[in-house]
Amino acid sequence: MLSRVPHVAWVALLGAVLYLPMLGSFGLWDPAEIQHADVAREVAEKGSFRDVTVDGRYGPRPVLYVWLVAAGFKVLGVNELAGRLPLALCGILALLLAYRLGRRLLAPGAGLGAAFVLGTTPLFLFQARQLTSEIPYYAALLATIGGFAAYLWPADGKRRRMDLALFCLGLVAAVLARGLLLGGLFPLVCVGLALALGWRTENRPGEEGLWPWADGPDLKPEESVGEAFRKARLPLLAALAVAAGLVALALRTLKGGPFLLLGGELHRLTLPPTFEIALRDLGFGLFPWVGVAPIALFLFVAAQGTRSEERGRDAFVKLLLVVLVIVGYIAAVFWEGYLGKTRFPALPFVAIAVGIFGYERFTRPLSRPLWGLVAALIILALHLDFFGNPDTLSFSHLLGASAKFPSELNLKAELRAFGLAAALAAFFALGGTPRPIGLDFSRRWAGRLARPFARALNFFGDWLRGSGGEAGERYWLFGGGVGLVFAGWCAFYLTPHLSLHMSNKALFETYHACKGSSDRLAQYQVSGRGAAYYNHGQVDEVTSQDNLFAMLRKPERSFVLIPTSQLGAIDQAARQTKLPYYVLDDRNSQYTIVSNLLGGRCDKDLNPLRRLILSQRPTPKRAVTASFEGKVKLIGYDVPDSVTRGGKFKITLYFEVLDRLPAGYKLFVHFDQPASRFHGDHEPLGGKYPTQYWLPGDFVVDPHEVEIPILTTPGGDYQIYVGFWQGDNRLKVTEGPNDGVNRVPVGVLVVR
Repeated sequence: MLSRVPHVAWVALLGAVLYLPMLGSFGLWDPAEIQHADVAREVAEKGSFRDVTVDGRYGPRPVLYVWLVAAGFKVLGVNELAGRLPLALCGILALLLAYRLGRRLLAPGAGLGAAFVLGTTPLFLFQARQLTSEIPYYAALLATIGGFAAYLWPADGKRRRMDLALFCLGLVAAVLARGLLLGGLFPLVCVGLALALGWRTENRPGEEGLWPWADGPDLKPEESVGEAFRKARLPLLAALAVAAGLVALALRTLKGGPFLLLGGELHRLTLPPTFEIALRDLGFGLFPWVGVAPIALFLFVAAQGTRSEERGRDAFVKLLLVVLVIVGYIAAVFWEGYLGKTRFPALPFVAIAVGIFGYERFTRPLSRPLWGLVAALIILALHLDFFGNPDTLSFSHLLGASAKFPSELNLKAELRAFGLAAALAAFFALGGTPRPIGLDFSRRWAGRLARPFARALNFFGDWLRGSGGEAGERYWLFGGGVGLVFAGWCAFYLTPHLSLHMSNKALFETYHACKGSSDRLAQYQVSGRGAAYYNHGQVDEVTSQDNLFAMLRKPERSFVLIPTSQLGAIDQAARQTKLPYYVLDDRNSQYTIVSNLLGGRCDKDLNPLRRLILSQRPTPKRAVTASFEGKVKLIGYDVPDSVTRGGKFKITLYFEVLDRLPAGYKLFVHFDQPASRFHGDHEPLGGKYPTQYWLPGDFVVDPHEVEIPILTTPGGDYQIYVGFWQGDNRLKVTEGPNDGVNRVPVGVLVVR
């Protein structure tokens, strides 16, 4: 039954499953998404579709993106779903166009592979689900390239007018989406270079060809690319002329149309273009397929080096993809230097190249251990980047917007699992299948409770090993499954959880759940514009801490949105003046909402400082006494008796504040062996209560989670040292144990 489902339906289903669910469930990222939503909202409200600058209120920009988001707001109202839905639909359209490109130029299986890899690429997926997006441009580019190449070089030999229509409309849409340089000249230059380089490529299966040639009325098997172009040049030039006319009309009609000539604002070059930024962004955004991408492109280039009579008809298609990637990379590098940051314009074609390569290797497995090792090492290297800096994955789709990854969101276990699974799949799929290990965990070593899991593991291993060529296919299927699950995790777990910190939507929901009929919301030092979307713009501005405290002293209930970074200063001043206040929502690492009263649905104080700043002396499990310059005293700590390498543990330090401390000091925690050290350095209380706010008489409880590197940390006994530092300076230890460099030795940690 499933085999009867058209391929195009599977592609549409993939896009619908990955891009449409939960679009309206997570808030607009502030400012990354809201700065785009503001423009589209005003265009929709004023109907100024000809002028996306809204009478100069906003800078000039390509118009297609603004039109799509504004149309969503116009039809469905101003909300997350309305803004994101047009872009998600463009993402599904792009997948269908990628499938059509592969099917029209090569074979249906190649189209499926191209659409699958593109659809599960994180950089593409993030953009299909958020307003920080180039999805309309990618869809237009796929239509332009796919229409031109399919009319020139169709796999079935039959040219269709639909290809010409796609080429014409795609070219116009690409200019409206990205400007004349990247929207118009980029695809035309790439196709022209591919034509010039592959002019003599003949239309024959060849030794490496996978697809038998079906003769058609429009293109003969013996014709070369040059001969095919000579026959098709008049319809292609006519379509190009129509597209040029439509673009000229748009430039003349739209206000700010001259911006479309460049697609950016030209500025004086201050630094020479650097070649690693575009490569880094592409690598992070293409995970885990990035491990296969360089191998696929290298072999596509190598396919051009064979003699003309031996080259398959797919050689021109591979050449076109390589040219698109190379020219796109050069364009991204120089665009960065002269016109500002841009996303990699040829992202869809890198993904399509990987999809076609995967389809080739799936249908005709080859054992190349070196390929498998290279792919696995690339994946593992990027996996380690994600492991240490998850923002490189989480914010790979943001352009020109800085964002801080919330330390509360720990993704290390998931990223480690995905990285290892993808590396293994790439290694065995490209390098050949492993020999059976011959271990039966379920019978000999597994305990009774572990036996069902062990049997499932054995069954899965047997399925992967398969027999003969079937084994290679199963490793590719396993790799595809890893990619699909990873894409789903990015869409349905990572993005919503990040949005709790990147958007204030949840805080406004807390306010609406807690407020009375006449209660209003104020905000203090909040730069974002979330109130325009979640409170109808109704918010009072508090300009100073004195005004904030005056509001909190009123007998009626007050709600104030504040930055979390200000919580320490507010708490210090509130305790000094004996002003009560309460935190109603502590989920967002950037902002929180406070009130002067508890009650109703908001009857709990969630202020994290209440658990960490005490007026009564706590009782640590391990007592230590050491004074730092007579300003603060370490009175003890909690730590497990032993910990395991590669895991995490919590150490809690207890301090008594004797006098006011200087600003900006951090805590260092060193775990030392004679030949090894690992660190637990951190900001006190996770940055929520810097040292300048510590008050005499306070007892400060500082919990911190430490990770033990598995590769560089041998087992044994580690001496624990604690101290305060800022830059090259340390607070001096003036009382208690001191190792001579202002570190307090507090005890021993056993690492197993």
